[in-house]
Amino acid sequence: MSTAAIHNKRLLLKQNSGVQSLKIALVAVEVALKSVDPFLLVKNSMKLTGSELCINDVDCRSKGFNLSLFDRIYIVGAGKATAGMSEAVIHILGGRVSGGAITIPYDISTRRSILSITHAGHPLPDKNGLEGTKKILSVLDNVTSNDLVFVLISGGGSALMPLPMNGITLAEKQKITSTLLASGASIDEINIIRKHLSAIKGGRLAKILGKGSTLISLIMSDVVDDRIDIIASGPTAPDKSTFHDAKLVLQKYKLWNSGKFALKSVMKIIDEGIRRKIEDTPKPSDPVFKKVHNILIGSNAVACKSVFSYLNSQGIKTMYLGSSFMGKALNHGYFLHKLVDDFLPPSVPYAFVLGGETTVELGTKISGRGGRNHEAALAAAVKFKSWTNKDFTILCLGTDGIDGNSNAAGAIVTPKTMSEISKQNLDLSPYLRRHDSYTLFKKLKSVIVTHKTGTNVNDISIVCRVK
Repeated sequence: MSTAAIHNKRLLLKQNSGVQSLKIALVAVEVALKSVDPFLLVKNSMKLTGSELCINDVDCRSKGFNLSLFDRIYIVGAGKATAGMSEAVIHILGGRVSGGAITIPYDISTRRSILSITHAGHPLPDKNGLEGTKKILSVLDNVTSNDLVFVLISGGGSALMPLPMNGITLAEKQKITSTLLASGASIDEINIIRKHLSAIKGGRLAKILGKGSTLISLIMSDVVDDRIDIIASGPTAPDKSTFHDAKLVLQKYKLWNSGKFALKSVMKIIDEGIRRKIEDTPKPSDPVFKKVHNILIGSNAVACKSVFSYLNSQGIKTMYLGSSFMGKALNHGYFLHKLVDDFLPPSVPYAFVLGGETTVELGTKISGRGGRNHEAALAAAVKFKSWTNKDFTILCLGTDGIDGNSNAAGAIVTPKTMSEISKQNLDLSPYLRRHDSYTLFKKLKSVIVTHKTGTNVNDISIVCRVK
């Protein structure tokens, strides 16, 4: 079970002594992380009565399965939350589980298990991820039409479960992934490329398994709008995107036939797919999905709504603005700044909670530290001209505990943060220009440290003002 918490909470509260809004926001974030604890999500979603298994999705819709109809039950999967998810499935099903294999990130711990567990790289795939994927396929080789397979999918699954198509190497797949990340491509766009360079993404894992066996995918979403064909590149979901769409993504970021991008093998596979020399990903009408059940059990909305409920219970007038915030982290930060001043009289305690995933376009000569949450917080700080008579907190956090290339989950902006900036006579513009937001907030003792949380449902931003 995850023990996700803010490890430097005491230091943050000491550094911001008297800022009541920060204390409220930090507790709210821990409430959010607990609400998307993968062990608890699975445990609360699945109920076994005798041989009857009932699974509820995030909208409380139920599906039932008679386990007595199956000879064996296997578990496979990959992702940041898959360790906790697998522990819960085994806890519920007990000795019914025959075995399986999962791949999880380095530094994510798990209990002793009957499953084969591989630790691998994220966000860039590595050789361990490739070996872990082969172990998953080895498990599936033993599956028959009388068996049940649980596929556990969560954020990070795409990088953790790599299996490049014939004609492309893992190193080349790493190269295209890192190039797209640095170009500011969205996760949706990156996954279109991943699916069309992979032997198992975009529904191809279900295609490989297509032996008439029943497949249940338990899914935790780390993408805006919770599209199951995008989460971890949709290994068990029908794919509407095409090889032509993949080409359009590369063209959008000027990577098709570009001197900066020399991976001809990538372009060759996509071009052959367009010319139908390579079969496209399976589409919604494919009969392979007849016995595939994709069930969403966790999302950003679950985390944000838990914050909403908690803050309201504390007498804070709270608005949930949705979980679909995208675009540039810079603009997101400007918006968060406006929420501090533009709503309700100062005498009314209020808060806003919102989620999503923004992007940062790094350029080619940027060596700063931080991620989209740090950058959004910095952009908000840049906009403040007056703050001394206010008690407010802007908090931006990645629920997986890692923001960009830093070792922190995010950052806070409070009146004490702004006072320290003024006291040290810091010019924020160079930090913003160099995308070096973590360095600034580390200097200000305003980073949030959770370490890897063992879960991932995108990012959460909280704006709280009590005076």
